[in-house]
This record gives sequence, structure tokens and C-alpha cells, in this order.
Amino acid sequence: MLNPLQPLLAAGLLLTSAMPLLAQPDTSTTKVDYAPKIDGVLKVKFEESLYDSRMRFDVRNSRFGVRGKTSEHMSYRTQVEFNNEGKLSVLDAYVAYQLPLVEVALGQQRYAFSTDLGRSPIQNIFANRTFVAKYTVCYADSSSRGAIRSLGSRDIGGLLTVNLRRWLPVALKLGLFNGSGINTPAWQEALNVSAKVEYGGERGLQAAASYYSGQTPYAQPVAMWSGELRYIARSFTLDGEAAQRALRRNGAQEILTSAYLQGFYSFYFKPNRFAKYLAPTLRYDVIRNGCYDGAIGLFDAQRVSIGANLSVAQKAFQGEIRASFEKYIISRKPSDFSTNPLLHDKVTIEMVVAF
Repeated sequence: MLNPLQPLLAAGLLLTSAMPLLAQPDTSTTKVDYAPKIDGVLKVKFEESLYDSRMRFDVRNSRFGVRGKTSEHMSYRTQVEFNNEGKLSVLDAYVAYQLPLVEVALGQQRYAFSTDLGRSPIQNIFANRTFVAKYTVCYADSSSRGAIRSLGSRDIGGLLTVNLRRWLPVALKLGLFNGSGINTPAWQEALNVSAKVEYGGERGLQAAASYYSGQTPYAQPVAMWSGELRYIARSFTLDGEAAQRALRRNGAQEILTSAYLQGFYSFYFKPNRFAKYLAPTLRYDVIRNGCYDGAIGLFDAQRVSIGANLSVAQKAFQGEIRASFEKYIISRKPSDFSTNPLLHDKVTIEMVVAF
């Protein structure tokens, strides 16, 4: 069935040719830097399960990307992950056309649902992601009993951004996507829809609400919604979000609910010392009706994470050494709890660098 929002969103995404009507007259000459900008992220960690004392080292991310401009109004972005479970995976591959008020981006990109879901490894304050980011986008593979897949944070499609920040601290994002995940240009009878409204600037109070509707690659109807609130200062950040996902599986509807509240305070060192700052971190998150690959049945859990991040950033480079302890309170255990460290109490030491 065609989502009633799809014709409207499709029209918005195809209005690229009419965009110059929205541009404001500008008689000045804009100097554009056409040189490609290279960036990358490397994230490595050591973990120990306190349930059974098992340990492991892990190269969690190894990313390389390029972004740039071909004109004052057109830009591009591509990014590759070299260690997606031991395989190479293309993350971003899109072209965007920008004007002062609007931007249209076509290609593989983040589909604008939940800020936490789209955070890069250097932006996370803990080694392990929140329940919101890790489990909200999961669904069951109907072709393989017990297997859990993920919509991920990216898809192939089009995203229209309307930026009203000249007058109000508000931005609107509307998208149409295949719903098949990254690197899968599948033909669909109906496309998935995303919508997000953002409020706030770089500092101070920020808020966002987002919605996603469509179907999984196995034609299971899925709907997700999320609300966010955060406060950002130079030394202090407090961040919270609640999300739900409705998914019909085997004739029954399941509602996954997750939420988190996290924050940190940075103690800055004097210039030219061994590190830039030390930031104690604290997070509480909760999930109901969670599921993951290999588990039969759902689980309910709470988690308290305590840690500290040492920033070793220098000019164009960002780097952190992170240490954290996670305590789980599980009221409904999955079938493989004793053998899978995913929900075990654990200690993690992590190093991450970005340029």
C-alpha cells in the first residue's frame, strides 16, 4: 500500500530544478575550495566479561572517507568501512545540491532518524552504543528462524533538508528510501519514509523528533518514532532520548521501547600538556522487548555505564582513550545469556582516533 506521504516527499525531492527560485540574490563572488577533504576513523578496544572472565581484542571501526565540492552549490561524500565484520562495506555515497534554504541529497546516506543512531565512533562517549542505537532498528529475518537483521543507520534514497536557521533555529528533513539497507538498490512497490525536525544551535538547548515508516526487506510493516532533548556547553553535555518501534511478526505486533540519559563533564588541562581534557562519563539506559541475533525470545534490561575519557586531540586530529564499566540489570533473559557476553557486566578499554 502506498504511504500517503510518499507523493508529497517525492515531489519535494524532484524539485531540484525549481530550487533557484528559492535562492536569495547574491552579487558577491564566493570562493569555493574544490580540493577533496580526506577523513578517517580508527577504533580499537579490549573487553572483559565479568560474568565468565572471557576477554577479547576488537578492531571495531576502520573508516576512510572523502568529501568535497564540484561547484558552489553541489557537493559529494563517500566513505568506506574496511572492517565490517571482516569485510569492506561502502557507508556513504551521495551527491547533494545546496541553496541557502534547501538541500537535496541523492544516494546512500543516513536516513535522518535519531541523532544517536547516526553518531560516528568519535562522537560516542562510550565504547558500546546505547540500546536506542543498537536495538531500535532490529527486525527478524523471516527466511531464517531466529536470525535478527538491522535496518542500520543508512540506506539508498533521497533526503530533502529545509534549513530555517536564518530566522528560527529549526531544520526539517524529509526522506524516501529503498528500505533495503546499504549497498542494496532493490526495486520496491512502495518506498520507506523518514521525517525529522531539529531545534537548536551548536550550543545550549537542543531538541529533535523523528519518525520512520515502511517495511523491512521481508515485507514486514515497521514504524519507529523518537524524541530527543539535550543541553551542550563547552565543558558539559547532558543528552537523552526515548524511542519505540512497532513491528508485526508472525501475525502479532511487537513494541520495542528504549531510552537513555547520559552526560559528561570535561576538566581541561593547561595547553601543551599530555592531554586536552579528562571527562568523567555516566549513562543509564533501559530496553523492553529487545532482541538480537542468535537469541530465541525477547529480553528486558537496564544498564548503568560509568567511565572516563581522556582527550589527546591535537590540531586537525581527534583522539580519545576511554575506560568504562557496564552493569546490567536483566529482568527477562534471552535464551543464550550464559554463553553470549552481549548483556554481561563488562570492563572496556578503548582507543579511537579521527582525522
